[in-house]
Amino acid sequence: MKVKVEHYMSHPVIVAHPQDNLARVRNLMLKYKVGHIVVSVDERPQGMISRSDFVKLMYNRKWLYKPLTDIKAQDIMSKPVYAILPTRSVTYAARRMLEKSVGSLVIVKDIATMKITGIITRTDLVRAYSENFEGLHKVGDYIEKDVQTCSPEHSVFYAIEKVAAGQPVVVVDKGRVVGVVTARDLAFLSMAATGIKKPLRVKGISPRGFETAIKIYPAVMVSEIMDTDVVTVKLEEDLALVAQIIVRNNVDALPVTSSSGELVGVITKYTVLKALRDSSLKKT
Repeated sequence: MKVKVEHYMSHPVIVAHPQDNLARVRNLMLKYKVGHIVVSVDERPQGMISRSDFVKLMYNRKWLYKPLTDIKAQDIMSKPVYAILPTRSVTYAARRMLEKSVGSLVIVKDIATMKITGIITRTDLVRAYSENFEGLHKVGDYIEKDVQTCSPEHSVFYAIEKVAAGQPVVVVDKGRVVGVVTARDLAFLSMAATGIKKPLRVKGISPRGFETAIKIYPAVMVSEIMDTDVVTVKLEEDLALVAQIIVRNNVDALPVTSSSGELVGVITKYTVLKALRDSSLKKT
């Protein structure tokens, strides 16, 4: 029997109205400890807002200087919203997420009414993989070798740019992995937001060599916001067991190290989705 979406979807769904401001959306995320809010009207999905959308606000000039109360959900929500039926398999859900480059799918009762009945996220699918596909793949089969790295002394704005593009950042100090930065760490970072909103103006030299007033932002280093409770994994480990670690520790990425401790890649929820897409339903 196939593993169905209805066995892993979350419900009831936390929703917001298109006219709700982002301060309310943020509070909903924090209150209910969710990474996605469905924007809906009359129980029908209109858009989706995730933690990554809040990260993007930190360097988007259009919204940079506006308080969250002045930005509406409809201004930044992702659309269209991709929906599937609860009877679909988790492997199908993984394939849809990868095809559409999204981190969640809305579950609807039927295509005719499009009434929301649940939501399934990457985290839910990682849990489905961990519980049903043990022994199929090793970490080395799906490792992402193109890893974004930085030092603890890098500016937080460097990490924001990478994470907003969908890439976790592994923090390395003297060849040793000491932290990870993901959207989870940056989404509601008040220090960075304050630094962007009120820069200092001092006399300096412009890029063309003329004296001018330039902006200087307060220095916030990666070491101040990174997740230091880092779990590293090895190439030969079972990917399903690693997926269990991701779910249990509530993290988005795990660095992969060699036997000597050298960073060789990273495993993310996106990685596990690719394995789930490729997995045989014979295991279920």
